Amino acid sequence: MRKLFVLTMIVAMLAVFVPVAFAAPPAEGQDYIISKGDWLSKIAEKYLDDPMAYPAIALATNEKHDADPSYAFISNVDLIEPGWKLYVPSKDEAKTLLETKYKIAVITKDIAANNPFWAAVWKGAEETAAKWQVIELTLDAPTSEADVDVQIAKVEDAITKGNEALVVAPTDASALNPAFDKAKAAGAPVLIIDSDTTWPDKLTFIGTDNKAGGRLAGEYLCSELGSGAKVAIITGHMTAQSIADRVNGAKESFAACGATIVAELNGQHTVEGGRSVMEDIITSNPDVQGVFCANDNMALGAVEALKAAGKLEGVKVVGFDANPDAAASILAGEMSASIAQSPYNMGAFGLVYGLNAIRGLSVPSRIDTGTTLVTAENAEAYK
Repeated sequence: MRKLFVLTMIVAMLAVFVPVAFAAPPAEGQDYIISKGDWLSKIAEKYLDDPMAYPAIALATNEKHDADPSYAFISNVDLIEPGWKLYVPSKDEAKTLLETKYKIAVITKDIAANNPFWAAVWKGAEETAAKWQVIELTLDAPTSEADVDVQIAKVEDAITKGNEALVVAPTDASALNPAFDKAKAAGAPVLIIDSDTTWPDKLTFIGTDNKAGGRLAGEYLCSELGSGAKVAIITGHMTAQSIADRVNGAKESFAACGATIVAELNGQHTVEGGRSVMEDIITSNPDVQGVFCANDNMALGAVEALKAAGKLEGVKVVGFDANPDAAASILAGEMSASIAQSPYNMGAFGLVYGLNAIRGLSVPSRIDTGTTLVTAENAEAYK
């Protein structure tokens, strides 16, 4: 009888608990407030049983943020702050989020091998694509910032290959507009980085306030040389909006301090071009005191010309971009200063907001990456 009683009790317990276990609802997503010491992979391991599922939390949180700003917006999966409100999806939701892939093309003015600035943009895009896991990235560019027609062809090729969003640093403010029209017709949003465009249907501009950067460069030269100084400007292609803005910003500062612009020549964006036009400037204006160059390559070329002429000590050279070569030159006492941008973030933010666009989420119309004056005091951080 005792054995029969025990068996009866076991059967009764199974009848109660087993159906309940099978009938339990699946785990649902939940809100989560970031604490000190948290990081996304740690949260993913705890709630999703997989530390590498962390992008699902970022994707789900950004979707929630679009409807409710009390949720955080995550632009960098490596950076989260205590107090942020996240949404942790269920395992099923996470699986679906990570299975969906998005094709994004980043098309810059030049290839990474030719210019440290574009190398930083590409690195930002590449590392962001790797971290978010759901982006199928294409990187492309002409081999010269003067090759407008080549860049147009690359934009059209990216559209043909089915990219769902285009992140473009246009070589010309208007020449790419017909290609951008084709992207719009194909349903691919266009996000502009570095140099703005006249195209009215761009989704956003991500980059430096180049005019503010040019003003900062001009103000520095004015403060170093005093009122009424003789200065030169080495431009790039003025059809690129970023270059035009830098030059015009510097001119505003020069006008404010009464500086005289003795020469304004195109250095073709290259070291060789900067050297060549600086030689011309020295010949026609041997008393020039300062020169603003619209990028660092041209500034480095100007330094070479001044060194060869034995005039470097008497001329202040300011560049733009604060690339590693420029930082080294500043620390060596050759270039005087440069204006730093955040090219890495241009590539990184281009992908994050391109992802938002494809997913139907909102994107700000302008995203400023900021400018910083780099001199010998802080150049070490830019090497």
